[in-house]
Amino acid sequence: MEVSVRTGKREFDANIEKEKDRYKIDIEGKQFFADYEPLSETDGNLIVEGKSYHVIFTDNSVYVNGVHFDIETIDPLKKELLKSTKLEKDEGAVVTSMPGNVKKVLVREGDRVEAGQPVVVLEAMKMENELDAPKSGIVKKVNVKENTPVEANAVLIEIE
Repeated sequence: MEVSVRTGKREFDANIEKEKDRYKIDIEGKQFFADYEPLSETDGNLIVEGKSYHVIFTDNSVYVNGVHFDIETIDPLKKELLKSTKLEKDEGAVVTSMPGNVKKVLVREGDRVEAGQPVVVLEAMKMENELDAPKSGIVKKVNVKENTPVEANAVLIEIE
């Protein structure tokens, strides 16, 4: 299984294959084997090169020996699609994934926004969708007006 993993600002590709009762893991060209002994549905012991690590899994987090890591696993196809949009190139850009009409602009230039805060309401395929700020910061530029059409991959708002 090939995955891209993002933890904090670091992103890396990994390939994980089950071989008999072990896991073969390749992370950025470095290869190693691991064993996993489940203790319950959400935790277990991961043994890598003879060293044991207690791991607890939650929805988008893992605790390794009590240390918390936020983790986002990105499907390889989704990663390739993101690379083709400005969203991957500029993490402060609010970008449309499809053509539509801007129903509402919820912020103005100079406004402070939090990651995940709705900033634009876009109507596409007869449905209203809120587009959220991809990061916290200050709205640098609003490139659209209400009740105007936009094309796919248009940068609607820029946040710095």
